[in-house]
Amino acid sequence: MSKAIQDNDLLYNILSPLVQFACRCHYNSFVVRGMENLPTNGAYIIAPCHQQALMEPLAVLNIAPKPPVFLARADIFKKPTFRAILTFLKIMPVYRIRDGQDQLGRNREVFDRCRDVLVDGFPLCLMAEGRHNNRHHLLPLGKGMFRIAGEAQLALGDHPLYIVPTGIDFDEYEQPYSNLVVNIGRPIAVHLFAETYRTNEPLALNQMRDALAEALKPLMHDIRTDEHYDEVMTLCNVLNRSMRNREGLRNTAWNRFLVRQKISQRMDALIAAGAPEAERLAADAARFADKCRHLRIGEKTVAEHWSLVGTLLALLTAILPIAVAVIFPVVRLVLLFCLLCYPIMLIPTHLIIKRKIKDPQFRSSVNWGVRFFFSIAYTIVVAIVMACTGGGWMSEVADIGAWWGLVAVVVAHIGAIVSGPAFTFLRRTAGSLHYWLLRMIRPGAMRDIKATLDNLRFEV
Repeated sequence: MSKAIQDNDLLYNILSPLVQFACRCHYNSFVVRGMENLPTNGAYIIAPCHQQALMEPLAVLNIAPKPPVFLARADIFKKPTFRAILTFLKIMPVYRIRDGQDQLGRNREVFDRCRDVLVDGFPLCLMAEGRHNNRHHLLPLGKGMFRIAGEAQLALGDHPLYIVPTGIDFDEYEQPYSNLVVNIGRPIAVHLFAETYRTNEPLALNQMRDALAEALKPLMHDIRTDEHYDEVMTLCNVLNRSMRNREGLRNTAWNRFLVRQKISQRMDALIAAGAPEAERLAADAARFADKCRHLRIGEKTVAEHWSLVGTLLALLTAILPIAVAVIFPVVRLVLLFCLLCYPIMLIPTHLIIKRKIKDPQFRSSVNWGVRFFFSIAYTIVVAIVMACTGGGWMSEVADIGAWWGLVAVVVAHIGAIVSGPAFTFLRRTAGSLHYWLLRMIRPGAMRDIKATLDNLRFEV
């Protein structure tokens, strides 16, 4: 009898914590809310929104108490090597109409295996929209998930099955060390639809789909307008700080997410009502974005730059370690050793990938993969070299012999943890410095931008 995909795998259990660690280190902030909503009295399907190729599954891997099983489009399983890797990662193929009408029948077997996963008590993860979308916008939901849920509930009998709506929000899609918010909602009990599913399957599928869509919208940043999407996104970026200050909210990833929700919901309401204020705000937001692009300065930088004194203090803080390292040889050796153990923060892999990967929805996933595998390979090589040479030039700091190999591994892990906050600090310092330099070099243009920004005001 062949091994089921949900069965225990020793190598998977060893690698999974490392992947979870790397996923969290990929972000400056990794925020999870609603863990108490994961059911403890039954099987469940985790149903996240889908805006990036691999990053949502990695986020789910961090929140699931048991190894989740995923579904992915079947075309990436064609090559035997990829199929073996994906199966090892507990990913099963699902066939779509574009794979050929004759292939759709194979979903029957896939659905049976999904049912077995749930019956065995393992979480199943299916992307609610069935395809990714690089916009903060919920797409129409497919019906495959709900057919699996209906069949599984019939097989489970009186044992409850739930669908767990999960909002996942990226404040930046391609920028490294951005922020991730995972917002887990109240579970939807599938047994409430079981009788309808027995007698009228299409109706039950529609009812479950509508219930999940309504549950997902308040959990994510869902901008409903298509016509003014970019303008609403600009407003979410540039009004965030002033609204947080007005409501007494600290500058955290969670609070920025909540404020973006409020701004977009208010704008969607104004647009739906045909309010003249919506058109004015959209036009002003478009002009503001154009002016920022013309001066090559970020929208968030204009809205959230530090004061001149704060910028100079941040610059001094960034320069101080380098100055100390120049003066004191021991500090210089330690700093160089740390950079030797974990140089990945200094490598702009996202810029290289942006040129190579045309589909923006895959760039963050490829960037994570490149940094993850490079970090592992590089750390192993450095650890071996340091162990075999007894630390080499680092013996001036401490003579601990082959233990330098273990120190190199520990420093690499610490570097991965602190790189997000450090990179974010340096990026914001550079952005604020750029802002104040433009204030001196292009005062007229910057006054114009500030005047446009001051017009972007509305009550929420």
